[in-house]
Amino acid sequence: MRIIIDLQGAQTESRFRGIGRYSLAITKGIARNAGEHEVWVVLNAQLYESIPELRSALSSLIPENRIRIFNVPRCSEPNSWATQSSEMIREAFLMSLQPDFVLITSLFEGFRENAVTSINVIDTHHQTAVILYDLIPLLNKKQYLPNIELQDYYFKKIESITRADLLLAISESSRKEGMTHLNLPSEKITNISASIDSQFSQHKLDASHNKILLDQLGITGKFILYVPGGFDHRKNFANLIKAYSLIDTALRKQYQLVITGKTSSHKKETFKAYAKQFGLESNEMILSGYVKDDFLITLYSLAELFVFPSTHEGFGLPLLEAMACGSPVIGSNISSIPEVIGLPKALFDPFSVHSIKEKMLKALTDNKFRAELKEHAKHQSEKFSWDASAKKALSTMEKINAQQNPCNAQVNCSNTLIESITSSFNIKPTEEELCQVASCIAYNTGSGSEKQLLLDVSTIVHSDAKSGIQRVVRSILSEILKSLSGKIIARTVYFDGEVYRYADKFTALHSSTRVDPEDSPIDFYQDDIYLSLDLNMHLSSQTYPILNHMRLLGVKLNFIVYDLLLIHHPDWWPTPNPDMFRVWLEDISSIGDGMLCISQTVAEELNYWLQQHPPNRIDSGPRVSSFHLGADIASSIPSTGLPPNSDIVLRKLSAQLSFLMVGTIEPRKGYLQALAAFEFLWAEGLEANLIIIGKQGWMVENLINRIQQHPKLNQRLFWLEGISDEYLEKVYSATSCLIAASEGEGFGLPLIEAAQHKKPIIARDIPVFREVASEHAFYFSGIGAEDLALAIRAWIKLFNEGNQPKSDDMPWLSWKESSQQLLSALNIQSDSNSGVKN
Repeated sequence: MRIIIDLQGAQTESRFRGIGRYSLAITKGIARNAGEHEVWVVLNAQLYESIPELRSALSSLIPENRIRIFNVPRCSEPNSWATQSSEMIREAFLMSLQPDFVLITSLFEGFRENAVTSINVIDTHHQTAVILYDLIPLLNKKQYLPNIELQDYYFKKIESITRADLLLAISESSRKEGMTHLNLPSEKITNISASIDSQFSQHKLDASHNKILLDQLGITGKFILYVPGGFDHRKNFANLIKAYSLIDTALRKQYQLVITGKTSSHKKETFKAYAKQFGLESNEMILSGYVKDDFLITLYSLAELFVFPSTHEGFGLPLLEAMACGSPVIGSNISSIPEVIGLPKALFDPFSVHSIKEKMLKALTDNKFRAELKEHAKHQSEKFSWDASAKKALSTMEKINAQQNPCNAQVNCSNTLIESITSSFNIKPTEEELCQVASCIAYNTGSGSEKQLLLDVSTIVHSDAKSGIQRVVRSILSEILKSLSGKIIARTVYFDGEVYRYADKFTALHSSTRVDPEDSPIDFYQDDIYLSLDLNMHLSSQTYPILNHMRLLGVKLNFIVYDLLLIHHPDWWPTPNPDMFRVWLEDISSIGDGMLCISQTVAEELNYWLQQHPPNRIDSGPRVSSFHLGADIASSIPSTGLPPNSDIVLRKLSAQLSFLMVGTIEPRKGYLQALAAFEFLWAEGLEANLIIIGKQGWMVENLINRIQQHPKLNQRLFWLEGISDEYLEKVYSATSCLIAASEGEGFGLPLIEAAQHKKPIIARDIPVFREVASEHAFYFSGIGAEDLALAIRAWIKLFNEGNQPKSDDMPWLSWKESSQQLLSALNIQSDSNSGVKN
């Protein structure tokens, strides 16, 4: 069977309560015990905050491609056109996954929340199972259904649940409620019981650590614990607090009453009123608020007594959690609570304050009785198992499925769905509602068609500085646009200051595509892949919320990391660039699925940085990988054009020994050291040229003045600023050797370009140059002019002898091969015969 589990029960506010715990736990149990069955999970995009945690919780049990996200319009009004449309949209989405069984973990979600659940509002071809927790509102209408709106909502759900093929009750008590009050046959309702996560167990306690935790809550000594799992009327707080207040004052001062759980400020005021009414001191009752599981386990383990006075439960998970942690437990003698506790002498009448007080008093003062409760708790908690519950659910669904005729009907197309929506209701939709519906249908259907590779070119689309990064962006972009087809389509995108748009006009400059009148806002779908080709650190504060939202809705975010030099050497850049880069790096490591480095050296540096600065996320963090850059300028969308004096310059360079340096003129590149070294060598009589190719960068004004006013400028010293790729190719051919003197790089593209032209290389001895050039370069160390001058002399001696390291056999990639490495890191297969869609 293909079982689709609707896990919205763990997405709404219920995720902080027992329903959320149950929903996730039974899902994991079914996945563990599925055998040959396919288990899929669907999540609601409107409840996006819960998605990362659920993905992480299920990552080891369910393949990532079987965790699907659907979108529906925002539904704040229970009976609005948008809400009714959402039900149809959700069911159509489920149908598109072709399930045999759909399991709804909580049908009653969605009143004034964006959860959407329904059964058979359109024609479906699968069976539906629903977890039945309880029918408490049905049996307590006055307290739980106080107005017509809520009654209409609830009874619509009751009518819907009767259309289910199977109800999976969480206790025998709930099963009997369903049979009695829904008038359903016994074979349609199965008790699968419940359990708790394995983390709820007896732990060795650290006294100092515990004291810190307890001090945070104001717990000063021994305490009685109540974990209600909610704060509605049936939780019986008034009777519990009154019963506690009737305990002898001297004894009560030894035991604080601690009540945990997420509650509203209004409820807190109600509790304070109870305390005042029953004469409690301010420190006798503690309202802890919501506590995470590790803290909750500590509270369970330290509690002198766990009391559970609820008047109606479907199961009562906190009871089992407390017992598993070794807490002595007493509770109500009605609904499901007796079957969970399993010890009649531990029960009391929840409607009798006297009964509650007496049982609490006995547990606190009778050591033998409390020891019996603790011993019983250990054995009773071992009787419950999520695997047992899951196996019971699976076997029952198998039985129901075997009785049905198989159906392979395909889901209706989106056009048919739209027609059904527009013709089904008398309510007239607003234009905004129609737009929302269309957008949601597009998202839900788009996620099953061609995937997009969204290539972010937000910097180069506005200005191509023709620097090293821009050359990489142009080159990789050109190859990717040529290489992808089939089930994945490459689209360039950019951030316009408010939204991401398709960069169709920009793409048209580099391919034979028709230009749209406007660059329209992007559409994105689950399983799309985003890749930031540019370094967009200046946009991080604006794009982070958008990219994070895309990630939550299933887009895989990937970022190219060129280097970490702004982290390691902030003094090489003007402010605020180092701070801007640090924020960008923190942002992308917190939301990125992949961080692709342009060398293994950068990847190692990034992994180390991530260890020292772990991102705030619940999963294991981004996947770090590396690829190498290409070197064939002809494939990098090369710029063309030669200045009038190019022939003269090239003849001068070819006439004698010429040393070339390529890259933006900035502090780290070693230009100052190189110029000083050549001045030293020229003074000694060396007949050689130094050629600098690169635009003026930052913090180099003095160096630029020195170059511009140099007596050997255009004689022995040449500065070719901002030349075309065509001219660069000719300069490489005319020179004798490349000098790579940079003190820090992410890769070192000029080394590859020199090797392509079979030019020798003198390189500073840094790890990334060793990675790129290996034994195919002559290395030097030191930052003084004499250090480099000595290295050049030594290289010239080897050169004259014909013994200099040669770059002829140095391995290098074409831009096509580089792009294929990059696509491989993204798990994308390329096709050189394909094209780009615009």
